[in-house]
Amino acid sequence: MKTFTQRQQADAISFAINYGQALHLHRIIPARAPKIFKRYMEAAHLFDIDTARLVTTARALGVKKVFVHYAGYDRQHIDLCGAPLERARAKCLEE
Repeated sequence: MKTFTQRQQADAISFAINYGQALHLHRIIPARAPKIFKRYMEAAHLFDIDTARLVTTARALGVKKVFVHYAGYDRQHIDLCGAPLERARAKCLEE
């Protein structure tokens, strides 16, 4: 898993397609986002084209309701915030 900044979304997607998982950090929380996301200043997309690996990672990070956005497309991802996001950041530092 590799970390990407807010302006590096295309790079994060490309990395996920070619190498595995990409953590794309951002501060844009849409009005329609679930309440939990509105409690935090930062969120992230975890991009991965391997659906099974993406769901397994999300559960390991502590995501309670795993929802895959854009399933089957190159930009397939789950959204992270709070403790699962902090665990993902720590995982990026380990690798």
